[in-house]
Amino acid sequence: MKSHFSFRKALITGFFAMMFSATAMADTKLEPTWVKEGVSWGQYSKFLVRPLEIDNVKVVRPPWAEDDPNEWVLEIESLEAIQAIFRDAMKDVLSADSGYPVVYADGKDVLEVEVEILAIMPWVRPGSDGKVDGMEVTTMGTGEITASVKLRDSKTRELLLLFEGDKAVGEEYKEFTTANNVANLEKMFKTFATRLRVSMDHYHDK
Repeated sequence: MKSHFSFRKALITGFFAMMFSATAMADTKLEPTWVKEGVSWGQYSKFLVRPLEIDNVKVVRPPWAEDDPNEWVLEIESLEAIQAIFRDAMKDVLSADSGYPVVYADGKDVLEVEVEILAIMPWVRPGSDGKVDGMEVTTMGTGEITASVKLRDSKTRELLLLFEGDKAVGEEYKEFTTANNVANLEKMFKTFATRLRVSMDHYHDK
């Protein structure tokens, strides 16, 4: 039976997945766009993870859809659920196996993490129900995303590191189903959290 999971939600899931995919980030430490010189990363042993920011996403049309008379608008229908998956993935990976506690208040040893989705370029118009001319759409990935990751000192809110850029999602042809997209979402959030943990382990000699 076909999933009733909305095409909009599936697209959102795919866009998020791209950012944290193994192809979007190498298997070594995070490579920042900018980093403050002289930061003593070893002083941080806990994380304060801010809610995933996805409430002000700009939709950018792909080049082949510039003349499409239909409006391209992305409606996020499950903001809280997506944020919960992000939060749980971050907590599970960062704190597992005597890792780094995820806390809810600032502190001198607490590193603050902010992740924001800035813009998306979907391959298919949001709201089209996953079909074009009555046919179900299966694409190589789901689009491109512009996103940013910021690491701050939780006490001073000073920006310590910025990771920002455009990434493409997916290397396989897949249908937009609940199972596929939720699994990708959880996997890719965990991949990002793992990359962050590996980077911190480097500074803690783990």
